[in-house]
Amino acid sequence: MTFSNKVSWAIEPGRCALLIHDMQPHYLGALPEACRRQLVANVQTIGMGCIARGIPIFASQVPAQDARERGLMLDMWGRGPTAASDALDPELRFDGLPVRLLTKRSYSAFYGNDFEVLLRRLGRDQILIVGVYTSIGCHCSAIDAFMRDMRDMRAFLVSDATADMEPADHAKGLEVAARLCARVVDTETVSRALEPSPGRDGV
Repeated sequence: MTFSNKVSWAIEPGRCALLIHDMQPHYLGALPEACRRQLVANVQTIGMGCIARGIPIFASQVPAQDARERGLMLDMWGRGPTAASDALDPELRFDGLPVRLLTKRSYSAFYGNDFEVLLRRLGRDQILIVGVYTSIGCHCSAIDAFMRDMRDMRAFLVSDATADMEPADHAKGLEVAARLCARVVDTETVSRALEPSPGRDGV
């Protein structure tokens, strides 16, 4: 996919944090198997690259909720994850690795937790966003980051490490993000930016 980005922000590892958005069995189950496998592989690639560079990793997750806690999401999407499907997907193989879990209560990964505070404390003002769904939570997290009262908070939406229930929704989510609030990149671009290279820090 080729998108016309309005911005040319460079990925700078020393400023980055990785957000693994809602990679839970409940949500991944809506994807075609081939799409799911490719998504998991690319998220693993980026995740391991971030660990190698000491980049903090956050993973958002929607907890199992009763009807009252679910709120309007119940009307839109039903009951949501159960206790058996609300953990980070085991296929990612990130168990035991330094991944900080964020419990969220709405579309954006910033909603109902201290994600912004953690980023401030870590001195991170670039977010690499991977996961699901492109046009919903990933996009809302990108636009939420853009609107936060944080100096130079820049979101990078990774086109082949995000996915949606329908290809058209995925493409539209990337297109709108590139136009409004983020730079759209691919896994190769991210991996290249994360490679240690004398005299260069960013792509």
